[in-house]
Amino acid sequence: MNKKLVIGIIALFVVSVGLFIAGVNRIIHPAFSTLGLVVAPIGVWIYLVWMVRKKKTGIFHDQMEPKLAERRLKWLKTFLLVGPISLAVGIVGAILHNVISALSGEEEAVFFFIALLAIFVWIIATVSGLVIFLIGRRKPN
Repeated sequence: MNKKLVIGIIALFVVSVGLFIAGVNRIIHPAFSTLGLVVAPIGVWIYLVWMVRKKKTGIFHDQMEPKLAERRLKWLKTFLLVGPISLAVGIVGAILHNVISALSGEEEAVFFFIALLAIFVWIIATVSGLVIFLIGRRKPN
């Protein structure tokens, strides 16, 4: 694997953990704790996309059945596609929530819940892709 990519992923992870800890401890604004939770899966997603583009089905163990490897690769690609779409929806939902709340002067809940749900889907899709990747790398019995 490219050494610069590994260093970038590690740096992204360290920054996200730092933002999470600083937000929870109220050193900086608590919203950064949520940002830390969102940024951590970005490094995982970058790594998985890089692995899928570079090695195709060779990312899984050599002794795995080709049909099973193709199915797992299809699921992995699906999760890697759903993840960034839901992240974009979450960001747009949060921005719309803030804009509508600022313009109307009242708290707006619909876009807020859309943003929360989309961020939750982003994390679930990234973790699911990572689980499929790690299970595929495991040597069969």
